[in-house]
Amino acid sequence: MDNFISSKSMITPGIAGSATTMITGTLVTTFGFPGAVTALAISFVFGLMALADKSITIYYKFIFYIINSVTIFSVAVGLNQAGMAIIERDKQATVQERALGPAEEKNHEGMPTEAGPFFQEWF
Repeated sequence: MDNFISSKSMITPGIAGSATTMITGTLVTTFGFPGAVTALAISFVFGLMALADKSITIYYKFIFYIINSVTIFSVAVGLNQAGMAIIERDKQATVQERALGPAEEKNHEGMPTEAGPFFQEWF
């Protein structure tokens, strides 16, 4: 665990970046939050892990906090862009299906409506 929380660890920003993408995608899709601002805020929250490293001084903790937070944000944005590219590629390859009749086009009360895509434009 000490190696995972170490401010010099490179696996921590990768895992935190993927967690940031999941949390941001959920908040953007469900509540309509702005993607870039939400991802940046969550990145800085996950960046607080750099402050748990007891082997360095407070000055270096702050520097690692900023570097790790920006790295986490970059990983999250990159994962979102990769997800959008895959979805766009799959949309182009998918054949459009036609509706079979009016019964399937009705939106019955109590049934959830279709939400937006998980990966979407943040900027």
